[in-house]
Amino acid sequence: MNGGLGNQLFQYIFYRWYSKLLPQVHTVIDDGKFWGEDVPHHGYELQRIFGLDLPFLSQLFTDDVWEHMVNMRQQGLDIPEQLRMNGLPLRAIREKGITNINFSGDIRDFAVGDALEVGINENIYWHGYWLTYSFYNQITKEIQKELVFPPFDDIYNIQVQEKINMANEPTAIHIRRGDMVSLGWAAAPVYYKQTIGDFDREHEVSLYLLFSDDIPWCEENAEELGLLDISDRLLVVDNNQGDDYWRDLQLMSLCKNRISDRSSFSLLAGFLCGYIGKQDINNW
Repeated sequence: MNGGLGNQLFQYIFYRWYSKLLPQVHTVIDDGKFWGEDVPHHGYELQRIFGLDLPFLSQLFTDDVWEHMVNMRQQGLDIPEQLRMNGLPLRAIREKGITNINFSGDIRDFAVGDALEVGINENIYWHGYWLTYSFYNQITKEIQKELVFPPFDDIYNIQVQEKINMANEPTAIHIRRGDMVSLGWAAAPVYYKQTIGDFDREHEVSLYLLFSDDIPWCEENAEELGLLDISDRLLVVDNNQGDDYWRDLQLMSLCKNRISDRSSFSLLAGFLCGYIGKQDINNW
């Protein structure tokens, strides 16, 4: 497990699907990325937000051994490679296209939908992000029961929630910047302008809500993004900062519809949305 909240949740969904499919198999989550000096984003978040207490690989080792393993990982020796080098027979199965794993043993690429045979008694290290509906659709009830947000405890978010509840076709617009830009994955502004325009012509939306990790950029490029066309019905949500950033995910899940690029954050908001007839338009 690694990455931010969105990635962690998709990896959790994969873990829950796998555990339900093969309950007789002992399965743990490699939490090595959340130890050391290079912890991504806000670290492991599922305990703090959802109260999920998961079985971690770190719990199987003494503190001194795990500290040594974390140090070796930071030097470039990934946890599965360390296990293999220390005598554990291990095969790695990585999601096709996800190559950020250093493993010199038996490794296979796997795409969702491929046929795959695994031995019940062999040690397998699964490596991927698993950003797909496939696993979620098979355990929807379990996930929606387990991933329940705590109630809002501040006036700002309570008021936004009330506005969403009172609106007709409340629709979230999520413009993800940050590493999406540095990696060259961010959609051009024209994508949002066209998508928002098409959606608005087909729906009677009384409230749009803008979510972004770079609100100033969105405001500077409001015309190119198509935000000026809906400015009379647009609420900019900019109060959830720092450790409370995940409240945006909660608010997005309360909206009936979502327009986004290809962020796991907004994709999950759609998963957790309880609206019948909801629509999720994205650029995956």
